[in-house]
Amino acid sequence: MTTERRPPRIGSPANLLGIARIAATPVVIVLMLIGTPGFGLAAAILFGIAAWTDFLDGWVARRRGEVSPLGVFMDLTADKVLVSGVLVAMVEVGLLPTWMVATILVRELVIAGVRQMAAAADIVIAAKPLGKAKTLTTLAGMGLLLLAWDAATGGPLAGIGGAEAALTAAGFWTMVVATVLTLVSGWDYLAGAMPLLRGERS
Repeated sequence: MTTERRPPRIGSPANLLGIARIAATPVVIVLMLIGTPGFGLAAAILFGIAAWTDFLDGWVARRRGEVSPLGVFMDLTADKVLVSGVLVAMVEVGLLPTWMVATILVRELVIAGVRQMAAAADIVIAAKPLGKAKTLTTLAGMGLLLLAWDAATGGPLAGIGGAEAALTAAGFWTMVVATVLTLVSGWDYLAGAMPLLRGERS
């Protein structure tokens, strides 16, 4: 049984999930920057819910037959806004080094440029396994670091002995892996798009 394709609209359930993800981003950032005990855990929970919608909105769009260029744009934009905004806040509070966040963000900008160029040529660059692994690892590392921030700021997790050190270490090394995957997957995308960048069309 096939689902009837519906015309794209900004108010579709899938697009509303993307909008909610964008709206959640400044809230997570403010909760982190205030640093009141318990706000770190609230930021981690809200971030986790927002990250989950990144996977949910695509499923909803396919289920309802509402996959469209508008939906793809909303999904990619909301994902980049959430991750980029929270990563910058993590540098501000000392959870991540600047070089690591800069590496991730520069890669996203370069690949976004490649995707834009491909779109202008009516070419779709699909997400690759390495890119998906990068996304999952990045989200996991960020979630762990937000939990570590709760422990560091006297939140509920501070009462668990050794939680801050363990979560900080786990989050940091997960982000190291995410950074490696960022570079490898970025090169993979660039290598695949090289004919396009050279002005060649298959």
